[in-house]
Amino acid sequence: MVEIITNKLNPQVLPHLDVWNWEVPVYLFLGGLSAGLLVLASGLLLLQKGGVFSHTERGPFSYAVKAGSLLAPILLGTGMFFLFLDLAYKVHVWRFYTAFVYTSPMSWGSWLLVLFFPLSVAQALVVNREWFQKFTFLKPIINLTEKNLNLVAMTNVHLGAGVGVYTGILLSTFYARPLWSSAILGFVFLLSGLSAAAALIMLLAPENEKLMFSKIDMYLISLEGFATTLFIVGGITGSENVREAMLYLISGNYAPWFWVVFVFGGMILPLMLETLESLKKVKYSPIVPILVLLGSITLRFVIVMAGQEFPTFA
Repeated sequence: MVEIITNKLNPQVLPHLDVWNWEVPVYLFLGGLSAGLLVLASGLLLLQKGGVFSHTERGPFSYAVKAGSLLAPILLGTGMFFLFLDLAYKVHVWRFYTAFVYTSPMSWGSWLLVLFFPLSVAQALVVNREWFQKFTFLKPIINLTEKNLNLVAMTNVHLGAGVGVYTGILLSTFYARPLWSSAILGFVFLLSGLSAAAALIMLLAPENEKLMFSKIDMYLISLEGFATTLFIVGGITGSENVREAMLYLISGNYAPWFWVVFVFGGMILPLMLETLESLKKVKYSPIVPILVLLGSITLRFVIVMAGQEFPTFA
């Protein structure tokens, strides 16, 4: 007689059980991307002429500041739509905002988004003023934000970093999922989001700004690689169930996606090409930022899906 103890994720017990589907990793990707865009755009805004570290009159806003500030709330709103699609009880979404539970990462994330949206939109309106100042009802918001633009930008750097880390912390607090139970996962997702944001701006920016973002992305990928290594080593050297879960990720069904698409295609190959580009050995190619973006979304999919599939037995 064989006795099997299951956590009910055994397909022989509940064959049609779906916990988180594709909508969640898409949300995590877009959330991290929007957070990275806001951090980069706000950071550049503070560094450029007229910023908080300059005493000169403010100069024209760069393409990166304009595009990053505008895309950040748009992409986050799109990601929230996919998350909404995944909710089982959609009409109850408002309940997130009836209380603040300091022990709940979801509560922290919900309230972070409440601050993220208006401040990122306000910054986008100011740096793209030539598009929005014709709307009379927006002028008071634009004028007020412009007077406090450095303060808004500094706040947005922290908000963007908070949302970027939150996308990983959201997973790491699910202790029943040993693959996700890692303190470093939030920083892996944050750095991945920053790298993806630099890649997106690189893809869209004019030629005179591409090289700068190629170099920024090169350093971000290096940091992401170190964080990913710590994530793997921490898993392998952890408790038995954490080690088994990590081995499932790096040598199981998702291993080709993890090693080939994310590690090699999304980090190693772009890092090599960006290094050669910075040394003027090769010319810019749009395949580099595309590979980074593809690797970033692949990371979310393999972490979410592999984390739910293991363990099937407990």
